[in-house]
Amino acid sequence: MSTTTIQIKKDIRDELKKVGNMDDDYNSVIEKLIREHNRNKLVEYSRKVVEERKEDFVSLDEL
Repeated sequence: MSTTTIQIKKDIRDELKKVGNMDDDYNSVIEKLIREHNRNKLVEYSRKVVEERKEDFVSLDEL
């Protein structure tokens, strides 16, 4: 896989270091951030669906 260089500000680089572990490179840290972002989008979407379609769901107490 080819690699690329991205420019970031030093303060952002320092924040990225806080996200990763000792063995992580920046690629691993960015992958973690992307996974977390996607997870958050899924949760947000799920909440929206439940809110919009709550009449389609049945309470466990009713079963």
